[in-house]
Amino acid sequence: MVTPTVVFDSEALSSVARQDRAALLTLSAAKANRQRVVVPTAVLAEVFTGKQSDAAVWHVLSRVLTCDLTTSIAARAGALRRQASKVRAKRRDMTIDAIVVATAEELAPAVIVTGDPDDMTMLVTNQQVRVTCL
Repeated sequence: MVTPTVVFDSEALSSVARQDRAALLTLSAAKANRQRVVVPTAVLAEVFTGKQSDAAVWHVLSRVLTCDLTTSIAARAGALRRQASKVRAKRRDMTIDAIVVATAEELAPAVIVTGDPDDMTMLVTNQQVRVTCL
């Protein structure tokens, strides 16, 4: 069995940076299981603030991998976002969430760690990608 890649969204990354216990346990467990832990670089735009607290984010990034936004991931994210907008009553830009899901699909099997499992679950269409809440 292939060990799934762990993909953090902005809430998961922020939670680890804030030293949230559940988030730290999730990261530690993934590392102990020798799982890749990945943060899509687009997520960083939601997390960095230009304040001193960014140092904690940089520290977390030294412990995980980042995944750049490729053309194929961007195209897939656009399709996922459009598909979700057809069924979602609430209007909110889901671009970064869609990028997280498209990244997870690209790296599947994968587990997305998030603070917003409803939106992520709505976007996931690949059976090799699952969503877990912090």
